[in-house]
Amino acid sequence: MKVQDMTCPKCGATMTYNEEKSKAECAYCGYRMLIEQKESISQLRERMRSQSYGYHKGKLEAQEEAERRRKQRKFRNIIIFMGVFVAFVVLANFSKVMAKPKVNPFDQIEISFQGTDGKGEVLIEQVSGEADTNQIDYRLSKSHGLFQGETITVEATSEAYRLEESTRTYVVEGLDEYLKELSDIPKEALELIHAKAENVLELNLDNSKRVGYFVEMKPVKLFLTTDGKQKNELYDVFEVRFSANGEESVYYVLACFDDVLVRKEAQASLSMSYGMYYGNLTQVSGAVWIMGYDSVEDIRTEILTSQESYMELKELDL
Repeated sequence: MKVQDMTCPKCGATMTYNEEKSKAECAYCGYRMLIEQKESISQLRERMRSQSYGYHKGKLEAQEEAERRRKQRKFRNIIIFMGVFVAFVVLANFSKVMAKPKVNPFDQIEISFQGTDGKGEVLIEQVSGEADTNQIDYRLSKSHGLFQGETITVEATSEAYRLEESTRTYVVEGLDEYLKELSDIPKEALELIHAKAENVLELNLDNSKRVGYFVEMKPVKLFLTTDGKQKNELYDVFEVRFSANGEESVYYVLACFDDVLVRKEAQASLSMSYGMYYGNLTQVSGAVWIMGYDSVEDIRTEILTSQESYMELKELDL
């Protein structure tokens, strides 16, 4: 009897093939099969190997599919658990938030502004006792270096209260502004300017007063140069009469002030840097000299010649 070894297509073990009986049998799993005599041993062996590969491949794919489904079920269960947990946390937090007192944070405070245009600051004052503002955090988009007319945003947050409103926008106003228009100077403030100017001009006219040449002086003109923002110069022009050796003469002197501010809280006051006087050295008589001009037009020409190109000249007759 001629015996050949082949691979079992069911379990992959070695099968014994009996050519005389045309039958193959697996000694491990008991699988039996009849062999057609028209197949050669090599062909039979190849067919058995293919059947065995297909069987085991299918079995492996089935196992992989089962594992994939098992992982999917596990992942789905995790997602469901996480969803339930998140929903529980959200619901708990929502209940906690809803239990907080409800207030409008901006009804508890008053926002105001102080300082100078371009250097303004925010002031926050509590005006209502409905809520404890120490339990509310107010955050400002900008608190210093404020300009008149710009806007700032205030954001409110709180752990203690349920806020009806979280942000509000405010327009900056009420700051002291640099003088831009001569018509903005109140009468009382104008009198203060003239008084300051006379003090500045005291040294310029001192000699003429000592020798008795000085007669009188009066303000006749205001000049203002401004960039329309934060830079300006104010010129207070006086007409001065002198009498020397029986003859009268008229000259024009001026005092100049920088950085002139209009005070909002007191329209009768202005703020300015220390003033100065200047002009052409002019002989009144003998040894008496002043720094002055022959006419108001000469002063106007001098200012236009010396001012920066971006500055605008404004004037007011007194």
